[in-house]
Amino acid sequence: MINTLLHGGYKPILDKTALEEKTILDQWILEKAGDPVYRFGRQQFGVVDHTSQTEDLGDDSMRASTYGIKNLQRIIPNLGKWTGKEGENFDNLETMYGQVLGQYNRYMGHVTGNIGGVKETYKAYGQEGAVYEHASRDKQTRAMQFLQKELFSTPEWLIDQDIFNKFESDGAIERIRSTQVRTLNNLLDFGRMARLMENEEVNGTSAYGLLEMMQDLRKGIFSELSKGQTIDRYRRNLQRAYVERLEFIMNNEQPRSRFGGSSIDVEQSDIRPIVRAELKQLRSDAKRSIGRTRDQLSKIHLEDLVERIDLILDPK
Repeated sequence: MINTLLHGGYKPILDKTALEEKTILDQWILEKAGDPVYRFGRQQFGVVDHTSQTEDLGDDSMRASTYGIKNLQRIIPNLGKWTGKEGENFDNLETMYGQVLGQYNRYMGHVTGNIGGVKETYKAYGQEGAVYEHASRDKQTRAMQFLQKELFSTPEWLIDQDIFNKFESDGAIERIRSTQVRTLNNLLDFGRMARLMENEEVNGTSAYGLLEMMQDLRKGIFSELSKGQTIDRYRRNLQRAYVERLEFIMNNEQPRSRFGGSSIDVEQSDIRPIVRAELKQLRSDAKRSIGRTRDQLSKIHLEDLVERIDLILDPK
């Protein structure tokens, strides 16, 4: 395999012992070290290495996914015209819309992998540098900004009633909720939290730590609260999902995985103190916002959030 990758085909090494052949192969590898064209990344079932993700091309997931979304936004308005045939039903339209949504989800996963991401570069004795390197602060903060803009702010372009009314009586609200919550829960994963804390311990103030990530996430998902703005139905669903996920973190340990990945003792870590602090801050913000908003459903929603948080922090 090494022979094939480095020299473009099978090339025998003649008249050499096994030890001599290994020395030659090692030299070939060293010659290509640092060249991303020849870098090998192992298959991941739970993404840790943000630079080695399935169907993620390039070296910047945020930029690549931005371009990808622009293409999807061109597809949606033309989907009916491009998939329909005279006299046929709308099954193909439904299928292709699902494919667009699936690709959008894939982009969200690629970007999420950058938060708490750790690059793995195979090395052996004699090669300089670390095998494991945490993603830069810039890359992680840009990933959070991307998710807030492209996913957690309601993706209106995906909500096209001219498409939905051809193949379903309802489902748009639930579809968007499911899409957002899938990434939210992935972001608030115990292993990811463990790596964010590890990064902060190793790299200090230059790291994007767990507390900062949690604060950025809350401020983005609940951005309406500071100005008493109306909270639309999609955002209300997302905000309830956020509180529900924090409740899960407060009451559960990390599930065991046969695929490995980062592990942590949640009870004895900083995770729950940080989550508790975020819940308290959110409760305080929600209480203040109740008096600011004029929208009745937003007011009811905020009152409900306060009661939910009360039950999490003080179970009866």
